[in-house]
Amino acid sequence: MKTKLVLAAMAVCMTVGVNSMYAQDFSKTPYIEVIGKAEKYVAPDEISLSIVINEKDYAKKQSLEALEKEMLSALKKVGIDTKKDLTVVDMSSDFNSRKWRKGDIKLSKAYKLRTSTAKQTMQVLLALDEVGISEVSISQIKCSNIEQYKDEARVMAMKDAKRKAKILTDAIDQPLGKAIYISENDFSNVRNYARPMMLKSAGVTEDALVENEVPDLDFENIKIDCRVNVKFALE
Repeated sequence: MKTKLVLAAMAVCMTVGVNSMYAQDFSKTPYIEVIGKAEKYVAPDEISLSIVINEKDYAKKQSLEALEKEMLSALKKVGIDTKKDLTVVDMSSDFNSRKWRKGDIKLSKAYKLRTSTAKQTMQVLLALDEVGISEVSISQIKCSNIEQYKDEARVMAMKDAKRKAKILTDAIDQPLGKAIYISENDFSNVRNYARPMMLKSAGVTEDALVENEVPDLDFENIKIDCRVNVKFALE
């Protein structure tokens, strides 16, 4: 038993010794530490709209099917591919079980619509308002190639780190060596819109449905911010 305890203690000591040796070797390496930064702004090309139709909200007492047909027709008029870009998110009903009879059941249906530009989004809002559908909101704005742009920002940040390190080492005539440590922290600003963006708040009239009268608006660009912490060895 004593022999086993001694061997275990020796193993622990050897492990600690090896780890300490590597830590000491790294700490003894002359290096310069810098932070590289990069910012990139990209235009969004995927705008998600949330559309809700409630039978009980319409004075004409139209059926859900009739309202949906009007919506589809309006969207097609402004160039929306409803089979590709429009999907049903949820469908529900509301009725009084104690007085169940024809007309008591009121259906509601939620849709998700994808557009690609601010101008197209405005055309959709105007078209839907014209047929009486106003419960529309922007749920998300993003860029489809965001990962590609993030990679470009990473490269820019690394080059910025090397540039800074070179400036500092050249000032003291010190040769700059290879990178011995790299740590990255990046993020992209994908905007989520919880508040409804209603047509009337945009200050645009229904007469502006004509294409050349729709304001040529743009959404705010998405900011990609990348930072890298780099240690370069000094030769």
